[in-house]
Amino acid sequence: MTESNPPSSYEAAGVSIERGDEATGLMRASVEATHGPQVVPNPGGFAGLYALSGLREPVLASTIDGVGTKVLVAGAVGRYDSLGADIVNHCANDVLATGATPLVFLDYVASGRLDPAVVAGVVRGAAEACRPLGISLVGGETAEMPGLYAGGDLDIVGACVGACERGDVVTGEGVEVGDVVIGLPSSGLHTNGYTLARKVVEDAGLSYASVPEGWVETVGEAYLEPHRAYVREVSALRRSVRVRGMAHVTGGGLPGNLPRALGGRGARLYEGSWEEPAVFGLIRALGKVSEDEMRRVFNLGVGFCVVVESGDAEEAMAVLRDAGSGARRIGEVVGDGGVEFVPGG
Repeated sequence: MTESNPPSSYEAAGVSIERGDEATGLMRASVEATHGPQVVPNPGGFAGLYALSGLREPVLASTIDGVGTKVLVAGAVGRYDSLGADIVNHCANDVLATGATPLVFLDYVASGRLDPAVVAGVVRGAAEACRPLGISLVGGETAEMPGLYAGGDLDIVGACVGACERGDVVTGEGVEVGDVVIGLPSSGLHTNGYTLARKVVEDAGLSYASVPEGWVETVGEAYLEPHRAYVREVSALRRSVRVRGMAHVTGGGLPGNLPRALGGRGARLYEGSWEEPAVFGLIRALGKVSEDEMRRVFNLGVGFCVVVESGDAEEAMAVLRDAGSGARRIGEVVGDGGVEFVPGG
C-alpha cells in the first residue's frame, strides 16, 4: 500500500504565522511609544491613521527607500540593531530636503525565514530613531518568503510621509549665483555604496573584525555606523534663515545630488573644506578607487547640503553650530551646471 502524502500546511511550505506573530509582539511596545495625539486609534490596523492639522495649504511629501546591501555587512558582523535607524533617518532626510517636516513612517522587513528577535530588533531601532525626530511609526509589514529569499536573507525598506505649507516647499528655483553651500557632516557610509565598499574589503581579504592601523573601531563597526538624521538642525536653521536649496547626499554623492537643489545652476566646492571620515580613505586605498569614482559613489563626509544667500551665511553657520552640527562652509553657487571640485579649504 502506498503511504499517503503528509497534510499540506503553510508551516510545512516554509511560512510560520507564529514567528510573524512573535515578532509583532516583541516590537509592539516600541512602535506604540512613537504615537502622539495625531495618531488616530485604528483597532482594525489595515492602515495607519494620522490627523493632519494646522496647515492652510498642506502639501504632502513622501519617499520610500531601502538599506540595500548594508544588510549583508550586518549579517557578517552578526549585528542588525543599527539598520532600523538607517532606514528611518535616510527617509526622513529625503522628506526634509523638500521643505517638509517628516511625520509618519512605515517599515517593511522581509526574509526567507523570519528570526523574530532580529526583526523586532530592527523595528525597535526604527522606533527609537523616530521618537527624537517627532515621527510616528504608524504601520509596517513583516514578510516571510522562502524561495524568493534564502533562509538568512533580510531586506529592509521604509516609507516616510511629511507635510508643509505649499509656500514652504524648497525647490531650488530661488538659488542665485554667489549663494553659499553649507555641508552637514555624515557619520560615514550612511546607506549607499555598499556593493563597492563590501567588494573592496572582500578583495583585500580583510575581516570585518579587523582594526586598521590608527583606528579604535573595527571595519565592521565603521561600516555599520548609522545613517545620520538632519531634521533637528535644519529645522532650527529654517526658523532663522531663508534656505534656498537642500540636498540629501545619497547614491551619486555630491555630483549627483547637490545639482538637484540648485535650480539649474552649478556649484564650486573646495577640497579639504570638510572632514572626511577615515572609512573613505580605507576604501580608496584598499580598492585603488579613483577620486572621481569615490565622489560619484560616496558622500565622502557630507551627508546633507543647504544653500543660503551669502549675506545669511554667517548667521546660518551660527545657528547650525548652536544646534550641535559640525557644519562647514564648503563652496558657492556658480552659473554653469554640475559640481566642480577645486583646491581650497
